[in-house]
Amino acid sequence: MQILKQLSSIVQIVRPKHILNAVISPFHTVKVFKYHYRRVSEKTFVEFMAHKWGHLPEEVDEAYQSYEKNNMLWEEIIEKLSIYPNGYALQMTKECSTLYLLVRLLKPKCILETGVSAGVSSTYILQALSDNQLGKLYSVDLPPDNLPEEKPSGWVVPQYLKDRWSLHVGDSKDLLEPLLEKLTRIDCFIHDSLHTYDHMMWEFRTAWNHLRQGGLFLCHDVGANDAFVDFLKEKGIPWSDYRVFHVLGGFKKTK
Repeated sequence: MQILKQLSSIVQIVRPKHILNAVISPFHTVKVFKYHYRRVSEKTFVEFMAHKWGHLPEEVDEAYQSYEKNNMLWEEIIEKLSIYPNGYALQMTKECSTLYLLVRLLKPKCILETGVSAGVSSTYILQALSDNQLGKLYSVDLPPDNLPEEKPSGWVVPQYLKDRWSLHVGDSKDLLEPLLEKLTRIDCFIHDSLHTYDHMMWEFRTAWNHLRQGGLFLCHDVGANDAFVDFLKEKGIPWSDYRVFHVLGGFKKTK
């Protein structure tokens, strides 16, 4: 039964480009299917991480209730994104609620994310920090070409959430290391910037030593290349210690 569920999860996000990649790079495709598609539902993903942090099921339910109380904000974001032809804007879509829930449960003091664009994921994180009444988000973004005219990185983020936000505009190759040195230690790292193998591995390795033990490591588009699965192997993260919801991979740093 579990194998059938896993296959169903894989089929749900298979696209023509994935089939083409399988023909061009069969070894990568096998690797991705074996490791990246450790896919589960959002609830299972959140419950998995909550258990890692020692939370009770009731606390997960409370986080979901808190999420629903912000429905007006989530609807406002959808409305703002309607100016894009497909309402997408290079943003996380299905995984943003997951970010909110994880932040509510982890209660981090310091989060670092790379990749902002319009600022949808940033808004979900910032609202969770606001609801926690704790923590700050540091974001690094090299603005993408698809930003609407005269709109800056993070333009959808409401003004009332910006007191917990420090936005750094520029290439993470230039900004990430100095920022991490200044912060010293972070509770959560989220990669969602340039999805090339070399850049992802560089960001992972750069952030790793600053991520505290017990902290949360998240990566969007984990199937873009082998970077995520190679980093898991490099750090000795076993199959049982990470999960993927849609294309968001995550695990707790234990050593």
